[in-house]
Amino acid sequence: MNAGVYSERLIKVKEGMARAGIDAFFVSPSSNLFYLSGCALGPDERLFLLVLPVTGEPFLLANLLYKEQVKIIPVNYQLYWKDGENPFCLLKAEIEKRNIALNKIALEPQIPALFSLPLSKTFPSAGFELGSSLIEPLRQCKDETELDLIRKACKESDRALGVLIEKGDYWIGKTETDFLTELSAEIGRNGVYDFDASVQAGPNSAIPHYATGKAVIEKGKCLLCDFWGRYAGYYTDCTRTFHFGKPEAEFEKIYNIVLEAHLAAEAKALPGNLLEDVDMAARSVIAKHGYGEYFTHRTGHGLGIDVHEGDSVNTGVRVPIKPGMVFSIEPGIYIPGRFGVRIENLVAIRENGSEVLHSYPRELKVI
Repeated sequence: MNAGVYSERLIKVKEGMARAGIDAFFVSPSSNLFYLSGCALGPDERLFLLVLPVTGEPFLLANLLYKEQVKIIPVNYQLYWKDGENPFCLLKAEIEKRNIALNKIALEPQIPALFSLPLSKTFPSAGFELGSSLIEPLRQCKDETELDLIRKACKESDRALGVLIEKGDYWIGKTETDFLTELSAEIGRNGVYDFDASVQAGPNSAIPHYATGKAVIEKGKCLLCDFWGRYAGYYTDCTRTFHFGKPEAEFEKIYNIVLEAHLAAEAKALPGNLLEDVDMAARSVIAKHGYGEYFTHRTGHGLGIDVHEGDSVNTGVRVPIKPGMVFSIEPGIYIPGRFGVRIENLVAIRENGSEVLHSYPRELKVI
């Protein structure tokens, strides 16, 4: 991203602040800070704020330790404090020097209580609210640069999964953790980071939010792999379910139902429809076949700088689907104690339809 993109985003946020009657927006290290500045910092015990007043120039308050890291942030004034100084006093003095009247302050939603409570004491006459409404609408629809980064992330995840699955029955006798470790190494070769996965062997695949463990991959059992990671700040997220050896008839039946549901949901991922239309399409297929009670989660979620962001793809979410939105389609059926099947792709909404961002086959692969 060039500096002009970030400057435009800051202007749009300030326009939203003016409409909402917000005097200042305090942005701490978070995905929102990355979106507004390109600066990726993790949480710290030292106060760090990008301060956006509704009028006047923004400024940065940061510990001196971060001086080199924050040069990319497109603001003209940086205020640094040293260990041993009180950053809240420095912030108050800078606000007063600029004659900024603070009646209503928006806070970064991810700011910890370690900072939000002292801020409320520093500005006791101000009202505080979360800044979600200022920035979530901007992040909901990705521009072409963002979409291209997500495409690259998805392409790399498809490649890495393919490399591992081509090893075939090499995996029989290995553990879930073995698979996760090798997938992490493979997907990291070309720039994907912050990788994680839920690798679920046999009956563990029936637990939707399972933590990868030491279960052994066995012939005659399935393997479900849900994995995600970032490329240049933007996520991929994908799930495939495989089977080692010829599956039983019910597994094949359920796999085909999940695939049917997945494709039905994808067909509803169109501009002008609602997010709930996508969920209801998948859910109705699974219910029609008698497995409705075994589909226990939403059909999908928004994705971008965060692996889960924005609105859910779920019944009751009557949010119109618009060009630039990116979300997952991941219906599943989970039979407790036996097996589970989930198929997940990301889709990007275009002006005249949707773009499937993964090319890895969705049909059942028997290894």
